[in-house]
Amino acid sequence: MNGVTQHTPDSRFHPSPPLPSLLAEFEAEMLLRAGPPYARRATSIVRGFLWRQHVIDAGQLTRRCVAGYLGDLAARGRGRKTIRNHQCAISAFCGFLEIEPNPCARINVGRTDERLPQWLDDDEIATVLAIARRRGIWPEVRLALATGLRMSELRRLQWPDIDLPRRCLAVRKSKSGRPRIVPLSRDAILALRVQRRRAGTFDHVFPARRTWPGGCCYRHRMRSSISFLRSLRPVQEAVPKFRALPGRSTGRGWHLLRHTFASRLAQAGVSLYKIAEWMGHSDVRTTQIYAHLQQGFDEDIEKAPPVEAAERRRSCAKHC
Repeated sequence: MNGVTQHTPDSRFHPSPPLPSLLAEFEAEMLLRAGPPYARRATSIVRGFLWRQHVIDAGQLTRRCVAGYLGDLAARGRGRKTIRNHQCAISAFCGFLEIEPNPCARINVGRTDERLPQWLDDDEIATVLAIARRRGIWPEVRLALATGLRMSELRRLQWPDIDLPRRCLAVRKSKSGRPRIVPLSRDAILALRVQRRRAGTFDHVFPARRTWPGGCCYRHRMRSSISFLRSLRPVQEAVPKFRALPGRSTGRGWHLLRHTFASRLAQAGVSLYKIAEWMGHSDVRTTQIYAHLQQGFDEDIEKAPPVEAAERRRSCAKHC
C-alpha cells in the first residue's frame, strides 16, 4: 500500500512515513494517469490540504477532516468548481494511499454552477487596448485577443514557433498536453511585428522585462506569471468585467481575453469545432459554452399556430 500502514484506535500502531514525504510518489503516479498539468495541480492542492489540516498520518484522513477543509474553502468564498477540484485531488490521494472507504466518497459539495462566459464588447476592447498601450503591454493583449492563447502559452511562446509566411503559430505545450496550430489573423500579425521590433533578438516572444517610469528593458529568460498578472492590474481596475463575481475570490485576468476571442468567433458564425481546435480544448463539449452566441432567431418558431388563433376559435364557439 505505497508504504502506508493504516491503523485504527483498537489496533497496534505501526510507524509509517509521514504523508508529505509521499507527495513525490503521488505526483509520479498522477503523471502516468493524467499528465503533467493535472499532476502538478493535484499535488499542490494535496500539499496545501495536508498543511492546513496538520495531517501527517493516514489515520487522520477522515471524512470530518476533508469536509472541514472543503467547508473552509466555501467560507473563504471559493466557487463550487474550485471546491470540487480540491475534493477530486484529495480523493485521488486517498486512492493512492488505498484508504477504504475513501473519505471523500460521501461528501456532497453540490452541483457546479454553470455560468455563461463573459466577454468584452467593442467599447471595452478599445478601453483595454488603450490602457495596454500606455502600460507597454499592447502586443501581449492584442495577441491574446487575436489567438485565444492562455497566459502560460503566451509566456512560453518563442519566435521559432511562429511561421509568418504560413500565417500560423505552434503551441508546443498546452494545458491538455497536446500541441496545436493556431492561425494568425491580421490583428495577430500586427501584434507580433510590433513585438518583433521591441524584443526580436530574444528567444521568447515576450521575455522577462524590467520597467521604470518612461522605459523598460528585456532579459534573456521567460517572463514570470507574476509579471503578467501585475501588468494587467490597471485594466482590471478600469473595466468592471475583470472584477470578481459572487462566489469567486479573485477577479478575471488574461482568461477573459481568451473568452473574448472565442465569443467573437462564435458570434461571427465560426463552427464550434474550429474554435475548439484553435483554443486547444481536448473535448468539444468544453466549447459548448459558446454555442448560445451562435443562436438567434429561427424561422421555425413561427410554425407554431399563433396564440390569437386559439382565442378566435374560443370566441367563435361561444357566439355560435
